[in-house]
Amino acid sequence: MSRTLPAAPEVPADPVAVAKSLAPLLARHAEEAQALRRPTDGAIAALREAGLLGMMFPRRAGGTGHKLITHVETVAALARGCPGTAWAFGLLSGVTASAASMPPAVGQRVFSRGDELVCSVAGQAGTARPAKDGYIINGTWGYASGCMHAAWALNGVRILDDAGSVVDSGFAFLPLPHGPHADATVSVLDTWHVAGLAASGSHTVQARDTFVPNVMVLRFSQLRAAAAGAPASALEPRDRWPVEPLFPLGVLAPMLGAAEELLEQVKANLARRTTVGWNYPTQADSQTLVGQLGEAALEVDSAWLHIRRAVTMIDDTAQLRPLSGREKARIQADCGYAMRQLRRAADRLMDIAGPGAFATSSALQRLWRDLSLGSRHTALNAMLGCELYGRALLGQPSNLALLADIGAPA
Repeated sequence: MSRTLPAAPEVPADPVAVAKSLAPLLARHAEEAQALRRPTDGAIAALREAGLLGMMFPRRAGGTGHKLITHVETVAALARGCPGTAWAFGLLSGVTASAASMPPAVGQRVFSRGDELVCSVAGQAGTARPAKDGYIINGTWGYASGCMHAAWALNGVRILDDAGSVVDSGFAFLPLPHGPHADATVSVLDTWHVAGLAASGSHTVQARDTFVPNVMVLRFSQLRAAAAGAPASALEPRDRWPVEPLFPLGVLAPMLGAAEELLEQVKANLARRTTVGWNYPTQADSQTLVGQLGEAALEVDSAWLHIRRAVTMIDDTAQLRPLSGREKARIQADCGYAMRQLRRAADRLMDIAGPGAFATSSALQRLWRDLSLGSRHTALNAMLGCELYGRALLGQPSNLALLADIGAPA
């Protein structure tokens, strides 16, 4: 098998500590990244040089096989500098590691240069029509975070037969314009014009009659068969991660870091900011504002507690036995509930900070906008997640398309 790890220093033993050291650099790049509507080249170069982009690679591809909690904590630490860049990093590092986990025939094509990154849009917004030795792919996929620095997009497709009927579903690797295998039939459309998370570069990938060889189209039926037939001795911990809860866990980490940084900055200002029109020398002299700070801190803590419980189910429990549908439903609910807590904390903190925090020159408003948008991702919908868990508790049918069975007892 050809070399698959990025051409960068070895993955650090403590990625979280390295991420904390890089957060100030990302903060310095945050305004430019927001204007560019993608991570800056300098920020990506620093992440690559630090070895973080390969941190989740499996051992069989030369990686260290870090736990999922390490990835969550690393992305959260980076988000304290720039949530948008951290969002792109989280998805790029996670999806690229998934590509590196695939059979050698895939890895040799994807990592022909050695340092390629892979982004992904899981939604089956495209079709794969059979052709000689492969498929013809057509589709348009929005919100391809990190696509401006990726060589490939691993996007969801519906597999058709010769008559045009859907017979399966899966993913197709599409060569992006910035990679060594660029194809004129694949383009990135400039569509990411948003109020928050601008730096994530979540533009749209489009394929028009793109030929993709058989080996680069992954059919779900084949993936399930391969997983069922793999010997236990060949599996690594990430091979036992359940698919359904991974996406919400993959996009929530930047919001944890954004809320932590917002809390830290408001706390630091409390003892020196005045309360105009009120009889307190500083905000810290108002016990109302002090109490609001404490409540916001507890909301952030609550979010972390729910996420740590969810991730422990994957890092620990799933290594011993398959998770039940009800347990997966609870993970989904944990993610949505955590995001609601973070959004409440952010709004509370901006109430303390006051109107000056909404100046475009203020880092607080950028953190608040990024968190406000990111916490509303459809995979993190608190109301629907709570409904899912309630349905699981009552033995009712699932309301989540990706998770059909939620009735099995824990």
